[in-house]
Amino acid sequence: MAQPPGYGPQYGPPPQQFQPPRKKGRLGWVLGGIGVATAFIIAVLFAGCASVASLINNGGSHEDKARAMMAKADNLPESDWQLVGRSDPKVESGCLSVDIACVRLSATWAVPHKVGLADAASRLGMKTSGPPMGLFSGCLEDKLKDGSTSRVCIDPDPDLEDTWQVSINLTAK
Repeated sequence: MAQPPGYGPQYGPPPQQFQPPRKKGRLGWVLGGIGVATAFIIAVLFAGCASVASLINNGGSHEDKARAMMAKADNLPESDWQLVGRSDPKVESGCLSVDIACVRLSATWAVPHKVGLADAASRLGMKTSGPPMGLFSGCLEDKLKDGSTSRVCIDPDPDLEDTWQVSINLTAK
């Protein structure tokens, strides 16, 4: 049978062939899922490391501990005390307080009169078991559960008569 003119393999629209719809690749979903899971795990590890470091440092940052120490030291002297020397805390970055004190402060004052050891200890906020009342020389030390220590010492000044040296050493882990 003859085909009408204008139709045939060289004329007219090409014959329609059925093409099934393309399946979308799962590779993009798999890689996206892996990326999201990896980001989540990294975020959890970072938060975990920060909390572990905080626990090792007995809670609170070293900067907070340094400010608290300086406030204690500033509260100790009276108006007639003369500062002889003071070393404020220098916070070391990366110091983990496992077994060492990362924050330290020491100061010494010359005082033209006797100072009660128990009085100085109480102004530092030290809790001592039965502080020696009436003592004007010697040392008292207070160790807290978090590993911090407070130490106050009062000694006669070796160079000046009737003058006393009050020195403190504060540490925090």
